[in-house]
Amino acid sequence: MKSVDLGVIVLVATVFWGPTPTCFGQRGLQSICQAFSGFDQDGDGDVEIDDLQVLQTGGENGARVLLLVESRLLKPLEGAPALLPPLRRWVEDLARESRRAALIAVSLEANPRHQDGRYVLALREFLRAVAKDGDLAGVVLVGRFPDALLVRVCNWRKRERLVLRKGRPNERRYGEVSFLRRVPEIVARRADIVLADLNGRWEDVYRQPRTWLPTLWAAYPGGVPVHGGRPDDFEEGVLPFEDFFYVLDGRVERLEEPSQDGGERRPSWLIFDDDGDLEVGAEDRRRSNPMAVPDILVSRLDARGVALRPKSRLRGEAGHGFLDAQGHPQSVRFKKGTKLPHWRNEIWEHDPILERRLLAAAMDRNHAYRTGRSQVAWRPASLACGLPSGYDATRRAAEAWSEEDREHLDVRGSPTLTAVAKWLGYPAILRTIRAHSDAWGSVFARGDIEGLKGLLGKPPWAWTPRGAFLVPSLDAACGGGKLDWFFWRTAWERGGVVRGPSFYVHTGCDGISPPGAETLPFDHADYGVRQGGEAMLFFGEGLALVGRAKVFYDEPRGFAETLGAGESFGEAWARYFEIEGAAKSKGEVGGEIGRKRAYFWSVLGDWTLSLAMARHR
Repeated sequence: MKSVDLGVIVLVATVFWGPTPTCFGQRGLQSICQAFSGFDQDGDGDVEIDDLQVLQTGGENGARVLLLVESRLLKPLEGAPALLPPLRRWVEDLARESRRAALIAVSLEANPRHQDGRYVLALREFLRAVAKDGDLAGVVLVGRFPDALLVRVCNWRKRERLVLRKGRPNERRYGEVSFLRRVPEIVARRADIVLADLNGRWEDVYRQPRTWLPTLWAAYPGGVPVHGGRPDDFEEGVLPFEDFFYVLDGRVERLEEPSQDGGERRPSWLIFDDDGDLEVGAEDRRRSNPMAVPDILVSRLDARGVALRPKSRLRGEAGHGFLDAQGHPQSVRFKKGTKLPHWRNEIWEHDPILERRLLAAAMDRNHAYRTGRSQVAWRPASLACGLPSGYDATRRAAEAWSEEDREHLDVRGSPTLTAVAKWLGYPAILRTIRAHSDAWGSVFARGDIEGLKGLLGKPPWAWTPRGAFLVPSLDAACGGGKLDWFFWRTAWERGGVVRGPSFYVHTGCDGISPPGAETLPFDHADYGVRQGGEAMLFFGEGLALVGRAKVFYDEPRGFAETLGAGESFGEAWARYFEIEGAAKSKGEVGGEIGRKRAYFWSVLGDWTLSLAMARHR
């Protein structure tokens, strides 16, 4: 159980490596990994990082890239592909691109507490030690790793309808009124800015136990005073959160003032807008819009939540399971009068073999792309439902794309899932999807389910209840127009529906949010199940995907232009933070409520890839 002094780590690394490290300085890296094995980040006696093992290094020059792989995935599993060979090949690919790469197996110590953020801070300390020793460009997390969840509160001045004390005897309604809304809310269920911002003060704002945070609505019919005052009416309350990073911006101070008529004392609030930014490091606090900005690049490759199979022990009346002898979906009859298990949530379990198949396929796709062996369609594509097209924004990633025929590549209006499947059949290297979404998928128009069945083939990887039967059918899963795991898995099993490879820009709300992040630890069986962005990445021939883990309305500014300049997918993600941090006014970044909106965005897949790798094929 160790608390590591970074200064000591740097001294040890200097002794081993000297001024000119060779092949990433394996001995020095091993010493850092050894120091962080058995690491207790907060000194409470509970270890967060159990073990770190360097498995391979490559490259003598260039910036460092770490591949951190969950140790569980390296253990032998009958029927599953071995992942160590493609991981080693990945290191070799990075070394050939003039990077110093290292593959490190990571074991995290199990803990009954919900403390994902504590694990994130522990991994961040390790990354800080590696970065302090040399030029760390970034890290890819392969497998299931904890996520950072952000809760933010700020002084949000609004003017709209307001109901105070709703449903109570003293309820009060305003038709339209100016008011101060200070209510903490989850703003990102996955926020890799915490890992990427090595110079920030995230350890100061982490809260592990269940914590009740205050809320305030205060009505000011004449406008919310700059520095506060006595409201016409108000409502206070509390909300519970646990295992979160608290982005606390601005503050209020309640004052009790005696009534002039000798009645009940009436409160007023002083408003302090400039207090806050507690997570922001000293250097980034000097930005015109103070906010955390990535010091390294981070992405994740995690198939656990989308690697599902029907429960092997769940059987019908005749003892039949959901899959036939060839592993294909089949109808299951249940005893008459028995409540059928729900087709969405009650018939699935984790499939560890499929998980490794998906990871191996993603690494094969990665290798083929970066070595020029994959067929690339050098063009953009945009899919939008109920929202404006993203085609013009996406094609800024390459000058030549301005003349592309967009007839089949720019689908908008109210497309059905049949139109979605046809769009995916037109290969494009850079795709954007814009539709109202949640953590599981995106909503498209209802209808033409028969056409969809024809395109995706039979049997589908979804079941629909019909009397005493659950029958293989897309009716229940796709009849409402939801583009989610059931669509992607069926398309993947069919083969040839999605023609790739592709990079994805997913602007849907909560597009990369892991289901269950608010209440479940990252290693819980139900955490992240059927996550929409991950289903898109693994079943949709994805190379990398950038998405938002929040309900909001933005998209990453400068993203396509940065890709067009030859930079990596990860650098395009980081560019959004730089642009937002340089804003001259809050109005430029969506006001106080939006000025840290870049925190909502993270990357799935491999951030080291770029469009430039395919530009001249």
